[in-house]
Amino acid sequence: MLGSCILLPASLRHRFLKMKKAYTLIGAFLFTAILAKAQHNSTSTKYYRNFPIIVTLQFQNLASPFHDLNGNFSNPGLMLGTEVSYSGRQNWVQQCYAGFYFNKNAGNGIMVFTQTVYRPAIFKRFYPEIKAGIGWQRIFHPVEAYEFKEGTWKSVAGGKSQLMVPLGISVGYNHYKENTYFSPFISYQLIPALGYDKVIPLNFYSLFQVGTRIHFNYASK
Repeated sequence: MLGSCILLPASLRHRFLKMKKAYTLIGAFLFTAILAKAQHNSTSTKYYRNFPIIVTLQFQNLASPFHDLNGNFSNPGLMLGTEVSYSGRQNWVQQCYAGFYFNKNAGNGIMVFTQTVYRPAIFKRFYPEIKAGIGWQRIFHPVEAYEFKEGTWKSVAGGKSQLMVPLGISVGYNHYKENTYFSPFISYQLIPALGYDKVIPLNFYSLFQVGTRIHFNYASK
């Protein structure tokens, strides 16, 4: 009754509907991935190989979740990583990454993190991913920074370190081969991060990523 009497401004109402649609799509994706039955066949067991090289082109953005989506393509960077399977197949893996990005407005950064990944096969060779983990990043000051200390402003060198909790979804393609093979994917990562400053203890980043896993054939001929 009370809720029906509250009139939101048009801008807030539009933002609420936009957020509602975005979260509905994400929820549907996660629901589908969790209910999907992983394909358990001899091909995936035979040809999946641990420690591939993961090469990722990424675009970083400092923004609230699902806001300023155009900004996801303005701050490029590169990520390198690898993964190891918990089961000998692709459905449960642990990934480790290290990378960097360029952001002339908020500051360039470097990051390292690890994520646990659930990757069921839902349609032939296509798969979704749900992943979550923890990591660290260092943001360098985009301009010279100062701190008021001992009654005067003093230059502050370096940058700021943050604890990250990267949460991601992906869609990719696997084509298992006896020899070296590639598994391309696209990902969207939402990253809550702690320690930005005293006024804003928690802020959000996003990463839009396009990359591939390169599974090498390590067997000797």
